[in-house]
Amino acid sequence: MEKLNSLNYPGKIYLIIVLCVATLISLISVYNIQSPSGNRLYSFIFWDTFLAWVPVGFAVILDLLFCYTRKKIRAVLILFVGASWFFFFPNAPYLVTDLLHVFARYSFDPTKRFWADVVFWQHLFSIFTIAILGLLLGSVSLFSVQNLVRITFGVIASWIFVIFVLLLSSFGIYIGRFVRWNSWDVIMRPGYIMHELVIMLTDRSKLYHIFSFCKFMFMVLIISYVLFYMITRVRKF
Repeated sequence: MEKLNSLNYPGKIYLIIVLCVATLISLISVYNIQSPSGNRLYSFIFWDTFLAWVPVGFAVILDLLFCYTRKKIRAVLILFVGASWFFFFPNAPYLVTDLLHVFARYSFDPTKRFWADVVFWQHLFSIFTIAILGLLLGSVSLFSVQNLVRITFGVIASWIFVIFVLLLSSFGIYIGRFVRWNSWDVIMRPGYIMHELVIMLTDRSKLYHIFSFCKFMFMVLIISYVLFYMITRVRKF
């Protein structure tokens, strides 16, 4: 337990429990939104939220491997699980982009003040809560993994790692939202993905679109993470 205590346990477990409760409340709010015909407009949010939790699970597994595996096999296991965490990590902040569905699925009447309709705010606040949840889940898992990097390689290396992860995650979110690839496509279709990436990154018009989106996404990610980091440093888990 001494090793786990050094990695902010059991406080980290308490935080995860709180996030579980927040997730349940948020999903109930989303589930209660229906169209006039009775359809659940945001049922896909449940799958997206599940994927957002995956990197948190991998982060906990990394902690356990770091504490309880032998040095001979630790590096291999951590490398494998760490790579899985890295590829699934963008699924957490990806929830921010689900805000667009409010404007796609809520029936707007441009001749009326739609923002005076409480139903509109029900849509917006419910999905906004999911977006905040995604940022929190991403920050929790990144903070946990950064701590392992800091212990192993030092503070400077850990922040280089954070910036690297958030930059690539911004691009990963772009790919998920606009190109519609999934995290597992890296394993299932690596050749196709590499071919499409080359085409994408050599097209100037696409590069401009990528950069325009990713700079704002990175800004959201780095600001939210630094705020989370500072809060946890002032009052640890």
